[in-house]
Amino acid sequence: MELSGVEIFGYCASAVIAFSLTRSSIIKLRWYSLFGASSFCVYGIIISAYPVAFLNGFIALTNIYFLTRLLLNVENQFSIIQVSRPSNYVDFFLKYHEQDIKHLFPRFMKVAAAPTRKYFFLTERTEVVGMLSGYEESENVFIVDFDFVIPAYRDCRLGHFSIGHGQQLTKTCGYEKIVALADSLEHENYLTTLGFTPKKNGRWSYDNN
Repeated sequence: MELSGVEIFGYCASAVIAFSLTRSSIIKLRWYSLFGASSFCVYGIIISAYPVAFLNGFIALTNIYFLTRLLLNVENQFSIIQVSRPSNYVDFFLKYHEQDIKHLFPRFMKVAAAPTRKYFFLTERTEVVGMLSGYEESENVFIVDFDFVIPAYRDCRLGHFSIGHGQQLTKTCGYEKIVALADSLEHENYLTTLGFTPKKNGRWSYDNN
């Protein structure tokens, strides 16, 4: 049976919606869902299936609303909270995500218990969604060598907020400069996305510092 162009369009729109549900990143899920729902809304109008068009139009508008909140209201959603050690919750968080951490930060677990190390929770409202860790090189310079977020937040928003252009870590703790150390190729690519550039001795510095 030969499909018409309209039917192919409808199947493609359905495939995009289904694909969106496989995304671990909230931002990617919303973008793909927006595109798929908008396309399916158009498809519903073309075939005069107005309930289909209305439902998917509503889904598209809902995605626009939440994308606007996610992308334009970052400072009101996210926070950085310094954690005192020892901390049962820090230990639990590191243990729970241990395999992922070992992949992204192969050397970190060996130095995680160092007494000079500081920890910061990254939160969305009241939910812990990530963790920063590092140590003071001097009174005004902080070295970040661990910047971990759960998969749903790996769209760099938290990175931009905390150590990128948002510089929330410097605002929270009073540091003048944040220096990053990369622990894997994925970490290097992430730092490049945030606007960091490699310097001497494996150090990365934010370009606007």
